[in-house]
Amino acid sequence: MTIYNLTCASSHIKKDRCDFRDRRSKKDRRARPTFALSRYMVMGKRGQRRRKADKRQMYVDQYSHGLLVLLCAILCLCIMDGYFTVINVFFMGASEMNPIMAYFLNKNITSFFLIKYGLTSIGLIFLCIRIHFKYVRTTLVAIFILYVFILCSHLYILFCSSLPAGG
Repeated sequence: MTIYNLTCASSHIKKDRCDFRDRRSKKDRRARPTFALSRYMVMGKRGQRRRKADKRQMYVDQYSHGLLVLLCAILCLCIMDGYFTVINVFFMGASEMNPIMAYFLNKNITSFFLIKYGLTSIGLIFLCIRIHFKYVRTTLVAIFILYVFILCSHLYILFCSSLPAGG
């Protein structure tokens, strides 16, 4: 788009106010992508793609409320999974299937919870930042469904172990 240099028709307007030259920088700011961790994460305004035709993978500055609810639900399910894992391992005689988490569980319950919650949180932050990338939404929903199944299995173990032996 070309902006033409127009002259003022009226004599009482100063010449510098009527100079409509193109003052934009010749450097295209879209030549390089914005980094994932930039200042615009805090003060940016982009919440989604601007154009429907824009199919490239991109970062956004603002995230939806639905994403926040999903991330909080996954974190709550993670905490409940850790709680029921401790109950099942120490009181029901079950064993932790993940060898890394089994190591921390045998070492210290606090370190088990910190590692479990910390690794899950870091992974969710990574996925949240890349929410508009291919398969990330599907991955988050799959993680949620997986945690629901894990929680159901914990509850099943607790329920079955609390039944009387003859019934």
